[in-house]
Amino acid sequence: MRGEFVDLGGVRLYCYAFGERGVGEPIVLIHGAFTSSHVWQDVLPRLPKGHRVLVLDLLGHGRSDPPGTHPMTVAGHAARVAALLDVLGVRRASLVGHGMGAAIAAVVAQEHPDRVAHLLLVNPTLIGGAPGDVALSRRVARLVRLLPLWRRLSPGWLASALHSALLPCYAHRDVGARSLDLYLKSFRSRDGRDSACAQLSALAASRGDTAAALAPGAIACPVLLATAADDPFVPTARARRLGEILRLAAPSGIALRELPGVAHVAPEEAPDRLGALVAELLTR
Repeated sequence: MRGEFVDLGGVRLYCYAFGERGVGEPIVLIHGAFTSSHVWQDVLPRLPKGHRVLVLDLLGHGRSDPPGTHPMTVAGHAARVAALLDVLGVRRASLVGHGMGAAIAAVVAQEHPDRVAHLLLVNPTLIGGAPGDVALSRRVARLVRLLPLWRRLSPGWLASALHSALLPCYAHRDVGARSLDLYLKSFRSRDGRDSACAQLSALAASRGDTAAALAPGAIACPVLLATAADDPFVPTARARRLGEILRLAAPSGIALRELPGVAHVAPEEAPDRLGALVAELLTR
């Protein structure tokens, strides 16, 4: 796998391709907040053959550039994903998003219906039919409230606070601790701290970004919603409510699947099942 940096209006996103070109449309994998493209490493070999798979680091994450003054909201990320597809010559693709990446994928599907063939939303966060529908977890909301403090402290303090706040995302805490050490490494520099602060601030500012995507009839492609009963960020009642909203938003059809024994980071904890869900979705 050979990656490349793609310039999008003055900032560069890192992306790479996996698999081989075939008769199937490309699959694009979009990670969530404070992780990176690395979250998909175990899913990649389990995806259906015959598809080119594109994996990217969102702005301010992984190997991509710090955001500077560029927006880190769901809408801002979605605009860059669409622009990336343009630059790479991808006319139509199936989108798979995890966490905040699911909200990003939903916005792209609504704004560019001719570009998205299928949509898989995995443990989606920051997605709702109205700003009041989108609630941050208590731990993350506390980090947002303390943003003035994090901006003054050394980068390691915020990285450590993120580690503690995100550890409940994993059903197996020892696995989660190792993964978070990897994901948060890029936030332990001054530029990384500023990127993390920008993303935290943008989480609160993104609460209305998916409202249009969840309006009745807004999503033209088939949708599969995968949630986990033990997800601390997406409680069961909220997942059911989101499923009801999506039934109206996606008249082409929606399938609901629950991932047992999984917390929030399903790409790491259930790569076999996610690979199977992508294969199921592509037949719809």
